[in-house]
Amino acid sequence: MSEEGKWYGSPRRLQVFALGITTLYIGMVFLVWVAAPTLGFEEYPTQCPEDSQNCSRIAPNPYRATGEQGIIVNASKAEVMSEIISWIESQPRTELITESEDVGYIHSVFRSFTIRFPDDMLFHVECENGSAVIWAHSQSRIGVYDFMVNDNRVISFAEHIENQEWSPATCE
Repeated sequence: MSEEGKWYGSPRRLQVFALGITTLYIGMVFLVWVAAPTLGFEEYPTQCPEDSQNCSRIAPNPYRATGEQGIIVNASKAEVMSEIISWIESQPRTELITESEDVGYIHSVFRSFTIRFPDDMLFHVECENGSAVIWAHSQSRIGVYDFMVNDNRVISFAEHIENQEWSPATCE
């Protein structure tokens, strides 16, 4: 039986096919990179877009996630900010964009595994009556539906924070 008669065709065809798939993948990743550049946020978002299927938040105007208006912990602002950054850095394919302890603001970008779609995740920490209140907002930059990735990310973050042991410091 000749090479042409086998199920995989000729080795040359296989090379062309592999090159075509690789080129298509690289082209898609490049298009996502061009279509969704990392932009800074002027301020923490006040809400998710109406009827959004690619946004989730635990904050005032909660959307999807747990429906809570914030995560309250008895810890200092610095300790909470440090724990948020540690959590971000422990996640795959993430990048810390902006961090300001004075303002209590963190902006990070999470990227999907295959096509590298970017999701912005923002955190806000403020002190209220000696406790730290954490807001989390995760939103896809492009697309209409996120397959519940942002929702799961916000819930995972909330569970992580709620399972931490905090020092007895108060938030000031």
